[in-house]
Amino acid sequence: MQNIYEKNLAALKVKDPLLALALYGFKPNQKFEVFMDHDGANFNIIEKDSHTPIFLGKPLDETMQKITDFTPYTYYPYLYFYGAGNGVFYRLLLGNEQHKRIVVIEPELEILFIIFNLLDFCEEIYSDRIIFLYSKLCSYHLIASLFEMDKKARIYSKVYDLHIFNPYYERHQSEILRFNQYFIKAIEHSIISIGNDTKDAIIGIKQHIQNLPDVLSSPTLLDLLENLKHKDTAIIVSTGPSLTKQLDTLKAIAPYVTLFCIDASFPILCKHGIKPDIVLSLERVEATARFYYDTPQEYQEGIIFAITSIVHPRLKDSITKGVKQFSFRPFGYTNLFGFHQYGYLGIGMSAANMAYELIVHARFKRCILIGQDLSFSTDGKSHAQEALYGSDEIKPKPTEEKIFIEKYGGNGEVETTKVWKLFLEFFEKDIAQTPYKLEVINATEGGARIHGTKEMCFKDALKACDTTKPKAPIKLTYPTQKEIQANIKIAKEKCEDIIAYGLQKKSLIEKLFLKVAHYTEELEKLNHQNQLEKIDFKKLNTLSNQIDKIKKLFEDKKFNDYFVDAIQSYILHQELDIAKLLVRYTKDTLQTQAKQLEWIYAHKYWLFSLAGGIDCVIETVKEALQSWDSPQNTQHNTTPPQKSKKAQKTSI
Repeated sequence: MQNIYEKNLAALKVKDPLLALALYGFKPNQKFEVFMDHDGANFNIIEKDSHTPIFLGKPLDETMQKITDFTPYTYYPYLYFYGAGNGVFYRLLLGNEQHKRIVVIEPELEILFIIFNLLDFCEEIYSDRIIFLYSKLCSYHLIASLFEMDKKARIYSKVYDLHIFNPYYERHQSEILRFNQYFIKAIEHSIISIGNDTKDAIIGIKQHIQNLPDVLSSPTLLDLLENLKHKDTAIIVSTGPSLTKQLDTLKAIAPYVTLFCIDASFPILCKHGIKPDIVLSLERVEATARFYYDTPQEYQEGIIFAITSIVHPRLKDSITKGVKQFSFRPFGYTNLFGFHQYGYLGIGMSAANMAYELIVHARFKRCILIGQDLSFSTDGKSHAQEALYGSDEIKPKPTEEKIFIEKYGGNGEVETTKVWKLFLEFFEKDIAQTPYKLEVINATEGGARIHGTKEMCFKDALKACDTTKPKAPIKLTYPTQKEIQANIKIAKEKCEDIIAYGLQKKSLIEKLFLKVAHYTEELEKLNHQNQLEKIDFKKLNTLSNQIDKIKKLFEDKKFNDYFVDAIQSYILHQELDIAKLLVRYTKDTLQTQAKQLEWIYAHKYWLFSLAGGIDCVIETVKEALQSWDSPQNTQHNTTPPQKSKKAQKTSI
């Protein structure tokens, strides 16, 4: 039979293998001693050298007082602490089912060892209700993953606080501040990555559906990945100011390594006679199409254009000579169609982020970045010379608005933008989470430092490349006409289901909105007549339960796939404020009723917004489907460039 420590360690092996490994075979009584009286919960931990106790008074008394002090946090689902103490406080906190997850960062491994020997947390560790983090193993990316593993956590961003367990831990001020910054950065990244403009998502849905006939006529992402296997070196060519100085070296190595070129770099490479293997686009905007239609069409021959299904139709139609290979970005509305052979790339926010994902999926051995400045040059340029929209397309901010990040090579800072900083964070997260040993070299020789990469001059980075024989051409396979028609039929049926399902759910939401609107009108009338004692709280409870039922739609995969990408930006920003209301502690019935009334008022607009967002998706899907019947699409989209009905290889 396992003892307490063995049970806790078994749970940690599953949830946090690094911490479990650090604890395995740990020798006790190195820095701390445990003093325990007859009450098993009343034990103190004391530093041996300085004779400093974690608790100055009786541990159990201080713990119970702390529980009382935390009464205002009774309704907080997510709590964050620095310092584990003796663990009893957290064992008691977990008795409150309102707390869905408690995160505890502890700077002393021996304290965790002591706690895991005396208190059983195994069930809560398995269920992620409590997460113990050893500070020496805790990075920004680990903190950020907390908001990825449980998306609901970000809803409570506006009530986030990092609590210091007690005065004993105040000696770690610098580390506390660092972890607090990690949490703030992770929360900001989580919120910003959702966006704040539903218009972008609606455009994405429309263009995704408009492009589906072309997508389903193209080679699959799985086919592309299969043909990229067993390759050593990939170079991602971006359009930062430093690219210009790398072009001669790039031209010399181009015949021997696989070049991944972001769309904005394509015209520049064309002018210098450098032919990339793969050009990537992931954006919705029409302006991106200019990188293709302003470049000589004959130069497209022999190139794979790896583009996402949400690109503007003009971009897609501007590629006339090369091979278009579509993939899906990892959104609900792309996943729902079930064509997983075409997905999923573009979880990041730039074509360079997308290129890195493709390189990782293809299991390259080495990835070299050039032109990935993610900052302004010393003379204020935002892009390379000969960039289509100019080397000064983006202007530096006024002094008071400038954003600075660590520069390439360290020893200083460079100016960046919010968007570039977001691209940088995606790069660092993706590099940190790469599931195999990939050598990532930042040979930009300028701009921002990308943590997780080796910084090396471009020529030195290329010394490991095999230049004894030119690379072989990449060959892709097109689907057959039978496969195309079958998949288009599936896609159309799914679109029709979005419309039917959406109309049903929208009707339910609209009916509840009208009930809530009528109830709030009654409240305002009673308030005007000074008759608030006549408020029907029974009806209020009924409406609250009905709203909770509507909110459970967000736990349904089908609803999420169909609508959440389009509505999450403005719904989330409402939820951030509603969360502040939800966690508010109430002392008596009067305060509870006042809180309920505020909650109903907050959800009046919430319901209106939700119904409006669903309606917008429905109308967008209807409009996009109409494009399938246009003569251009009937003629152009359903026929891949092949001479027979059988699948064939196309060398490019």
